[in-house]
Amino acid sequence: MPGFLRAGIRKEKCVMSRTKKKWQFPHEFLIVLGLTVLACILTYVIPAGVYERVTLESGSSVVNPESFQFVENTPVPLWRIPMAVVEGFYNARQLIFAILIFTGAMQIIMSTGTIQALTSTVIRKSGKKQTLAIVIIMAVIAVLSSPMGYNPFIAFVPMILALAVQMGYDTMTGIAMITLAAAMGPNAGMLNPSTTGLGNELAGLPTFYGFGYRLIGFALMTAASIVYVIRYANRVKADPTKSLVYNIPQSVRKEDKVEDLKLSKRQIAVLVVVVAGMAILIYGCTALSWGFQEMSAFFLVFGPVGGLVYGMGANEICNRFVDGCRIVTRAVILIGLAYSISVILSAGSILDTVVWGVSNILNYCPTFLQAPCMLVIHTIVNFFITSGNGQAVVTMPIMLPVANIIGMSPETAILALNYGESFTNLIFPHSSALMGFLALSDVPYQVWLKFFLKLLAVWYVIGVVLLMIAQAIGY
Repeated sequence: MPGFLRAGIRKEKCVMSRTKKKWQFPHEFLIVLGLTVLACILTYVIPAGVYERVTLESGSSVVNPESFQFVENTPVPLWRIPMAVVEGFYNARQLIFAILIFTGAMQIIMSTGTIQALTSTVIRKSGKKQTLAIVIIMAVIAVLSSPMGYNPFIAFVPMILALAVQMGYDTMTGIAMITLAAAMGPNAGMLNPSTTGLGNELAGLPTFYGFGYRLIGFALMTAASIVYVIRYANRVKADPTKSLVYNIPQSVRKEDKVEDLKLSKRQIAVLVVVVAGMAILIYGCTALSWGFQEMSAFFLVFGPVGGLVYGMGANEICNRFVDGCRIVTRAVILIGLAYSISVILSAGSILDTVVWGVSNILNYCPTFLQAPCMLVIHTIVNFFITSGNGQAVVTMPIMLPVANIIGMSPETAILALNYGESFTNLIFPHSSALMGFLALSDVPYQVWLKFFLKLLAVWYVIGVVLLMIAQAIGY
């Protein structure tokens, strides 16, 4: 072979080796689809089983803990995944429509410039005490999340991101402020009707009985989360290269200055609408038990009213609403894909088998570890049933009798449900709440994990200690 030809081949190989692509973390869509494939495989591996359901006087349907039996396997083949995805979107329709309406309405409010001007005011007033602004914002969201849960706060992600960036932090700080704070209500379960409420109903106790001890957990986890965010935020402010999103393109930039903005009379009027709207939303979620349909209807009025008060025309209001819906396209796709996993697990009839199997583990636990073990069980079940209400319906009719047999109070068992059902909702890629928050933040899933996992460990330590104390004192 001629020398120049050999040299050309060697040169081409060198170029190819230099241009070889580095491994990239899979896209969120691929992660969820991978879990969907795993769910199909599990339907072949885990035996199918069912509990009989009974209807309570309140209308809630729960399982009969003594009725479990194995049934004929109904494995789900891989070729059914496309249909499961379609069913997942259908089952998630209320949440998807709610997120579209939430963000569409909030985009109308954002386009008035009211939030940007309010951000400027907060920055001026806080001066050198900007960490105090983080404390106040997270504490307020945490308190509001107690009865409301995660979902209503997805609409406020753009506002918190803008505030964080203009205070000199990054978008990771912003998304952490709202996501972690919104998790406090579900974590502690103080006023959570779908877990604490249902659990107490099954135990024959008042709806939110045991509030005081849960309040301790709420305070400890909220304080730990605020300190965690502030430490990260101060580190990023001192050295922007320490930001976990430093090399990731961001839609909210520090260069978009808002320091000189002041609230106009029209913007003050919009701010009044926002405050009044939040008050109505809180009342609806707490006193009237609003669900997605009611909240969606509320935001469908709330956004246009804010636009009209500012002086927008009807056409502009519609255009801004569509702009907001466009922003969350990625989020709603992720949510629909995530729901397909539960479709497959249900079709394979393995959810009840998982619950039956892990509940038997308690028989082999030392007494002082029984409550933490119950936390682990709920964590495992939460991978299969990410809905708090769904998990309570399936697990508590089993766990409450088990708790009675081993001498554990029903409130301790319900507390284990609160922690096990909520902690991992901020790491599972098929968690609709997490995907909703991240999709509006420009923060990739793998970067969020890198940020959050240490705090998750802190939450578990707090949860385990509180559960051990609760069992010791007969809470």
